[in-house]
Amino acid sequence: MSAREQILGKMEALEPVNHPGNFKGASVDFDFQASLEVVGARVLTAEELEIQFPGRRRYDKTMDGLSLAEVEVLEIDGAFGVAENGAIWLTEEALPHRVAPFICQHLVINVSKIVPNMHAAYEELKKTSSSFGLFLAGPSKTADIEQSLVIGAHGARSLTVVIRA
Repeated sequence: MSAREQILGKMEALEPVNHPGNFKGASVDFDFQASLEVVGARVLTAEELEIQFPGRRRYDKTMDGLSLAEVEVLEIDGAFGVAENGAIWLTEEALPHRVAPFICQHLVINVSKIVPNMHAAYEELKKTSSSFGLFLAGPSKTADIEQSLVIGAHGARSLTVVIRA
């Protein structure tokens, strides 16, 4: 018997793993708001948002990403949030341009659907047909230069999330 056959024989004797999603010990009791705060985002109510960013507006689709270079506050809708890690799925349809969430100073994302974990998130992605999408979690942050934390170096300086019913 070859080494390959020995290894495969041992693997066949193992209990099957139900993956993704339905595995033993997984919790679906994640707190989306707590996860957002861990990644540096803040959660506001619609009323608090009006006070924090009274002059914000939505932007029309554009082919010229540079036209958004001076945007101070960008408000967009997220497809869904992931409670496990505070990530929010953004699609091209919700963005004025693909570069928009990375060049604005402050990003506001409205979320009305929350899934418990990334396994559920990937199940949601099977239902969409967007040509572009990304998971965004928190404002931009880096600590690669002299191990000093810098917020907003590669994207928005702040992320504000409004959870809408």
